[in-house]
Amino acid sequence: MMTNTKFIWFFVFCLMTMQLWGQSDTTKTQGEVLSGEIVIEKDKKITLPQADKIYLRSNPTSLSNDPLNQIFKVFEPSMVWPEYKSDVPFQKFNEQYPLGEYQNYVRFGYGNYKSWLLESGIFHSFGAWKTGATINYETFKTGPVNNENSGNSTGSIQISSKYHAKSLTINPHIEYNRSRFNYYGNTDRINTGFNPNAVDEGVMNEFKVGIGTSFDKNDLKWTFKPSLSQVTHAIDPGNEQNKETSIAVISGLNYLLKDELSAGLGIDFYSGKYDGGITYSRSLLNLKPWISYELNNLNVKAGFTISTNSVDSNTQTGFYPNVNADLSLSENWTLFGVLSGGQKWNSLGNILEGNEFLDDSLAILNIETNFSFGGGIKGKPLSTVLLESSITCSSLNGLPFFTPSPGDSTKYTLSYDTDNINLTKLKASASYMPGTTSLYRASIELNAYSVESLDRAWHQPTFVFKAFTSHNIQEKLILSSHLTSMGGIRAPANVDFGYVNLKAFVDLGVGIKYLISQRASAFIDVNNLLNNEYERYLGYPTRGLAFKIGAQYRF
Repeated sequence: MMTNTKFIWFFVFCLMTMQLWGQSDTTKTQGEVLSGEIVIEKDKKITLPQADKIYLRSNPTSLSNDPLNQIFKVFEPSMVWPEYKSDVPFQKFNEQYPLGEYQNYVRFGYGNYKSWLLESGIFHSFGAWKTGATINYETFKTGPVNNENSGNSTGSIQISSKYHAKSLTINPHIEYNRSRFNYYGNTDRINTGFNPNAVDEGVMNEFKVGIGTSFDKNDLKWTFKPSLSQVTHAIDPGNEQNKETSIAVISGLNYLLKDELSAGLGIDFYSGKYDGGITYSRSLLNLKPWISYELNNLNVKAGFTISTNSVDSNTQTGFYPNVNADLSLSENWTLFGVLSGGQKWNSLGNILEGNEFLDDSLAILNIETNFSFGGGIKGKPLSTVLLESSITCSSLNGLPFFTPSPGDSTKYTLSYDTDNINLTKLKASASYMPGTTSLYRASIELNAYSVESLDRAWHQPTFVFKAFTSHNIQEKLILSSHLTSMGGIRAPANVDFGYVNLKAFVDLGVGIKYLISQRASAFIDVNNLLNNEYERYLGYPTRGLAFKIGAQYRF
């Protein structure tokens, strides 16, 4: 727990950063493939054996405020965000061409950088069982630097099924993801012996299997979702760097006591073993009882989280509040507030999603939110406009930062602050839907970090701006564009001292698709239209203008 002095300084920090902003964690979504769509289910120090890398076994935990993630749906193809979540009524936007009876599809594409694309989906129902399978493969023969030395490829296979009868739903699923890439980072700012003619080739394999079960009848609802996953990260051929095998069981129970009163209990359990230069086991158990009360325009959900975290033989338990409140000011405007905390399981798969150019001997900690408080407002000033803004202040432990590995600067390792990290986050978003054939969306996120033992919040952006628009013209021609801008990113200049301000960037993309018939369509997708050269991580420039031309057929 924080001392009174630390709490006072943290409160002063939050007030100051509301006026002055200084210098993000992606939650991984899981989904099922059904009916031609992906449905989102939506202080003991240890010195590691290599390069004297140090990490702390602290209370791992969770980051409650996750940045918006842009998702590109490619069935027709289109590029859209996840459906906007709000309790304010809003008209539905027709984002896709009607599927009709042709749910199965195959899609091919080819572009510069000698890039091939293959996607396919098969969907079928067997009585009460709905099944779906998709396959996706994309390869780039060349990349930003050194020709073939910076090429990469990604592929995935998803198979899922869903059974629903009366009050019972069963959803088994299997997923396999694979990527191949090269450690092509070669900037002189961090170079310690990079050989452009002998680039290491990396490969990542991820396998997941699980089954979700839910029961909903009368006033009782429960869910039970066990899963197993294994991730391997290696230097090809066969030189395994990192491996993690883990199980997860997510369960919950909700019961309606009265019309305005309900109660519930969530139980989450995770256990995993990591092997990669060092070996350790860890586990996390979260118990989350809560009660919800609704009176007139006020809804309050209050509870707490008890988290027990273990790393090998070191076990720690923490107690955290969880309170959410919504106040309806009118039919179209709602105030909301939150006071929360807890621990969140962080996995090798989650970390590789952010940066695949990793070294071995990774110290993977869970992310602890000692507490996070804040609030905001959301509403509909016009029938076609939806707005939301919020501000939160959080105290975190175990938040990982990417820094160049002392042994090989073309690879990254994980670094942690030995004290609490204070984060103030301001978010705002807007949606404009003038009709059922057009859509405009934009969001901005401002982050201010306060770190203790680290020099900077390495590779974390000060701001992230995203925008998207789509227009369906007479159900034949669909035009879309997306923009991402990010800045305020600082990176260690080398493994000993100094830092580099990475250039702020704007990445603009456009999409054009023409619907030849209800079965056939053609498309052109362009990314980085402005051909900007930028680095998200030091030493790894991204591709310039990249386009892909192709066609899709439904059957």
